[in-house]
Amino acid sequence: MPKPNKSLDIVVLHGWTLNPGVQDKWQPFLKLLEKAGFKVHFWPLPGLAEEPKKALHLTDYVDWLADQTKSLEKFLLLGHSFGGQLATRFTKLHPEKVSRLVLIDSSGILDHSLPKKLKRTVFRTLAKVGKTFTSSSVLRRLLYQLARERDYYEAGANQRKTMRNILTDEVVDDLPAIQAPTLVIWGEHDRMTPLKLAETFAENIPNSQFVLIKAARHSPMYTHPEEVLSAIKNFLEK
Repeated sequence: MPKPNKSLDIVVLHGWTLNPGVQDKWQPFLKLLEKAGFKVHFWPLPGLAEEPKKALHLTDYVDWLADQTKSLEKFLLLGHSFGGQLATRFTKLHPEKVSRLVLIDSSGILDHSLPKKLKRTVFRTLAKVGKTFTSSSVLRRLLYQLARERDYYEAGANQRKTMRNILTDEVVDDLPAIQAPTLVIWGEHDRMTPLKLAETFAENIPNSQFVLIKAARHSPMYTHPEEVLSAIKNFLEK
């Protein structure tokens, strides 16, 4: 396959993580992008690895991204998980900046299935009980782990508020307004953002394509980087 133009900028947005070394995990895939001829821009999202001074909203992240990319003209925007949620909102609000959009197992749409609703209800109840009836950090940690919300337990107060702000700001109503050609990539066995959510993205974004990565889970760019890159290159050729 021909390489993209050397001047093609790609902005890569990672997902929600408290790990300060997130860029290290992305390096193998970022190197593949660079080898393919892209000029890669990757910045750790604010307020995750470090405690923000105040709770952030999705609007704050959009403003941050606008500032980070002010020196760039049109670019390819790629977002994974929470990065996809941010990329979706940014593309809607700044269509003049995004030439094409790539969403990998994006968040931003709540799973309203009964099991997920029950999990959210149980988690809120466990968290409330843990705070109300015990001062034991060990017990509170156990409650969060039972709810499979380790990041929430390990987060600081403003990070937790930020998480709640982000979770309640869905992007489903943004999708029909996306003007950029969009590639939706999804892992076949994603349990964090189930495959049915991929259908919502692909069916509601006007000019979109969908690629399923077989046997992958929530982060196919880690486990199947060559397949993800191939999907992006094919997308650019159309």
